[in-house]
Amino acid sequence: MGTNFALGMTLVSIAGIFSGIFAIPFKNNKNWSWENNWLLWSIVSLIIMPWIVSLITIPDLFAIYSQLPNTVILVFIFGVIWGVGAILWGLGIEYLGVALSIPIMSGLNNSVGTLMPIIIRDSSELLTPQGIKIMVGVLILLIGIIICSRAGSLKEKLLNNNESGIKSKKFIIGLIICLLAGIIGPMINFGFIYGEPLKEKAIEFGATQTLSSNAIWSIVLSGGFIINIVYCIYLFKRNKSTSNYKKGNTKYWILASLSGVLWYLSIMFYGMGGSNLGISGASVGWATMQSLAIIAANIAGILSGEWKGAHKKHFRIMFTGMTFLVLGILIIAFA
Repeated sequence: MGTNFALGMTLVSIAGIFSGIFAIPFKNNKNWSWENNWLLWSIVSLIIMPWIVSLITIPDLFAIYSQLPNTVILVFIFGVIWGVGAILWGLGIEYLGVALSIPIMSGLNNSVGTLMPIIIRDSSELLTPQGIKIMVGVLILLIGIIICSRAGSLKEKLLNNNESGIKSKKFIIGLIICLLAGIIGPMINFGFIYGEPLKEKAIEFGATQTLSSNAIWSIVLSGGFIINIVYCIYLFKRNKSTSNYKKGNTKYWILASLSGVLWYLSIMFYGMGGSNLGISGASVGWATMQSLAIIAANIAGILSGEWKGAHKKHFRIMFTGMTFLVLGILIIAFA
């Protein structure tokens, strides 16, 4: 398959922006619990959108799946594992808070998702000049993530007057959860990598190279859907929050659905971009998307008033972190 680096980087950049802002609509649904929003988000982003888009853009979709049953099963399993990681991500924040959990999980998520595709393909590539540049870029991204998270931590302490006292046992449990979440999170990227035969077959059946990855997402996201729905049902029973739906009007349903659409678009554009980046798509594309998501989320937080009342030094720290993220992206891209 051919490559178009400029188009690929543009698309994964758009993916990062959508990934960073997708949760903003949730903030207006104040009468709903997390699971009320997440159930609708899961249905829209993991089932409705990927299957509609796949059926529209991939000719003879089910014929493709019938010819590659083993690949379909493998990609689906990666989706299920990623679904577990998504739940662990939420638990990690609950145990350790944003300031401690996000650097650990985002750092591992970005590192594993960027480096493992290269290791799987040919680990010796990491010792080449390009491989060394990519590893340096990943290190700089990690520094940027930690700095951004530090800015968020200081801001939260100032605005909420909390002292962040985490008991030892809770910290150990939270640390284990965060480590697992960071390692498991990139499994959606592994679904993209091992779903390559589905892309190739889709192109063979008449799909364009840019849209061929849609044949993967309908499968991998369906796997993630199962885990997310099971967890939502558990929370509904534990919190008795099903009745919250009565507290929301039509706007609530629209906003939660919008979040689902935005998140799915982030994955769709990532796949489209990665398909145009050739063999580097799953590493360069992943690093770019994840880093820009952090930048977009911070900017969205400022514009939506989350940083109102924060000190100027907190902004300086955050923008320093963003500078490292941009620098890391540039190094990896030019590598």
